[in-house]
Amino acid sequence: MKAVAELYLSDVRERMAEVRRLGDRALSQLDDAGWHRSLAGGGNSAAVLVQHLSGNMHARWGGLRGGYRPDYEGEPASRDRDSEFEESGLAPAELQARWDDGWAVFLDTLDHLTPEDLTRTLTIRGEPHTVLSAVQRQVAHYSGHVYQLVLIVKTLRGDQWQTLSIPRGQSVAYITQMHAAQAAALPDSDEQR
Repeated sequence: MKAVAELYLSDVRERMAEVRRLGDRALSQLDDAGWHRSLAGGGNSAAVLVQHLSGNMHARWGGLRGGYRPDYEGEPASRDRDSEFEESGLAPAELQARWDDGWAVFLDTLDHLTPEDLTRTLTIRGEPHTVLSAVQRQVAHYSGHVYQLVLIVKTLRGDQWQTLSIPRGQSVAYITQMHAAQAAALPDSDEQR
């Protein structure tokens, strides 16, 4: 079972680093004003989502950066969640710093969790969770908000949007290129004899 837990931790680290890079690439396409635009009245801007993600990452994982601690509460009384959803007017550089710092907290915590930690307990708003379920909860939460960021930025950029995946109409060319790269990486069959 330990091997499965190690595989899970390795995979979740890799997947969440990919989610973060996806957000990085979307946010890099915003101009200064774009950070604070929402798509509809009452909607979240990229700035608000960044503030919320950073606040959540600090609350949930800040006390576990060096490893698991028994009786950890992932929603400290010092957190002001509601303020995370208020437009702060922060400059893009400040928002980028919050984004980077929040992700550093979460990814550093993942780096310090052990397979044995996954079955241990922590609480969030007083509700007990295994570390595994707390991580899974946040994987879904963070991924959802990053995809919201992508939608916001893509909509705001319109024709200037630079795709974050395979461009439309390029799937066959992409797969062909991948297969060619894989074939080139294989050892020559004559050399194996």
